[in-house]
Amino acid sequence: MNFLISSSLDPYWNLATEEHLLKNSSEDYLFLYVNKPCVVVGKHQIAQKEVNSPFILANNILVARRLSGGGAVYHDEGNLNFSYIQSVAISESISYKKITESIFTFLKHLVPELSLSERNDFILEGKKISGSAMHIYKNRVLAHGTLLIDCNITNLSLSLKANLDRYTDKSIASKKSTVMNLCEASKKINIDYILANLQDFFVQENRKLDSCLLPESSIIPIRNLIQTKYSTEEWIFDYSPRYIYQHHVVFNNSKISYKLEVTKGIIEEVSIESEDSISNNILLEIKRLQGQKHNIYAIKKLFTSQKSRDFNNILFASLF
Repeated sequence: MNFLISSSLDPYWNLATEEHLLKNSSEDYLFLYVNKPCVVVGKHQIAQKEVNSPFILANNILVARRLSGGGAVYHDEGNLNFSYIQSVAISESISYKKITESIFTFLKHLVPELSLSERNDFILEGKKISGSAMHIYKNRVLAHGTLLIDCNITNLSLSLKANLDRYTDKSIASKKSTVMNLCEASKKINIDYILANLQDFFVQENRKLDSCLLPESSIIPIRNLIQTKYSTEEWIFDYSPRYIYQHHVVFNNSKISYKLEVTKGIIEEVSIESEDSISNNILLEIKRLQGQKHNIYAIKKLFTSQKSRDFNNILFASLF
């Protein structure tokens, strides 16, 4: 198996690399990478529903969508991601547990208290240190997961949305878990330590793991995949099931309830309810949302009107 360590902290580069190696190579890889702060949502999730949009905007935290399903996860420089990308004989026999057992065994040598849950999460002291997901393409499988080594747990918590009742949809919702870092179990454990010792462990276990570099021929296709897919609003925000978003704002002592019907990231219909009279300017500001994209970057660009700036600030804060 090829052992590849990414030199990039760009989540779009690393996710595109996974897809490229899955679909355009016949070789097996163990691919390790670290991302700068970002939230990575599952393929079938609603990004706006999963991320705390105001917090990530204020803290320059990226949003990305991966190829596999499952829930949203937070990454930063204290989180190590591992990806097994390999060919398989019979799809019905594919086992995430079997594919990734070498990583689990290696970590268990470092922290004997580590256990594996029924959902293939790595558990320590009853808390989650690793989540996982899998994607199958023809006779190839991508099985990947996260490892919380020395992650900023506060930012992790604040980047993921806790209140989801404003959304009505059929998307795959994340399951909230109590988490901890591996470094809490042993101070000697950090990402550099794992990278330095993992290959030796494979040798001791009689498993072949050959260090390699990304083939030069892969660079341009990966860059193209980033530009056409992974860095685009269409993939990150618009690739989601239809949903309804309902909330309200209070302005000048009037409560204004509204409902947004969103399809493929576009607000197709806006409904407004209020027990009080509303000025035409306020009605127009809410109605301006119709036809717009429902993501924090698009709405921020939209709200440039100075006429209703105070109301726009209140409405903006309620839209996600």
